[in-house]
Amino acid sequence: MVRLRYFATFVLISILAGRLSAGATEEAVYQRGMDAYASEQWSLAIQEFESILRSGYEAELLYYNLGNAYYRAGHVAGAVWAYEKALILNPNDDDARYNLALANLRVKDRIELPEIPFYIRFYRGVRESLTPGEWMRWVSIVLFLVGLFYALNRILRRPWLGWLMVPGTVIATFLFLITLDSIITTNRIREGIIYGEQVTVTSAPSERSTMLFELHEGLKVSVLEQSDDWYQIELLDGKSGWLPADQLRVL
Repeated sequence: MVRLRYFATFVLISILAGRLSAGATEEAVYQRGMDAYASEQWSLAIQEFESILRSGYEAELLYYNLGNAYYRAGHVAGAVWAYEKALILNPNDDDARYNLALANLRVKDRIELPEIPFYIRFYRGVRESLTPGEWMRWVSIVLFLVGLFYALNRILRRPWLGWLMVPGTVIATFLFLITLDSIITTNRIREGIIYGEQVTVTSAPSERSTMLFELHEGLKVSVLEQSDDWYQIELLDGKSGWLPADQLRVL
């Protein structure tokens, strides 16, 4: 069920307090958005939340509540985009992941892919469960423990402390490889959400080029290249083409 998250809202409001925007604090703007949502004024809530994003501030909770407002307003693409942004900031946000799944049920386009081996699905799930920064923190923690075992072994002369260094080093290496893969994947893959209700994908960045296929709002695609006011996109099944930049909202 899509619901507004009031828990920890006071934290976000506290952070926003003191940041000025066009003569009004972002704290007040955010509160107006919350009040508008509570009054079922979805469009007004969206307007207030989006104005905070335009000021340069972003937060998981802000994206989550923006996604809820878009969902209630029937704007599938906006809901998918906002929930995806929330999950980029916090991959472990179960509420955002659940609401994203609900929003995706309204996306018309379905791309059938060959079955992916379970071990690849498992690895990708593990890799995407944390951000690159969180993976790096785990590497640092394990390396600290390995260094601690080494120092204690040198001081106390306990062989078992030396033995602990071996699995610790293996674990640190494994975590480092996941971290590296996570960083490379994050930096390599640029994605976006189809924002137009029905978008024509063409063979070149021109309205006079050949029409290849059509896509509908809410579908997530990879962004390969930008040329002036056009994006080259690619689908999960390998099909690619160009569409106007105003028909795609980049994540």
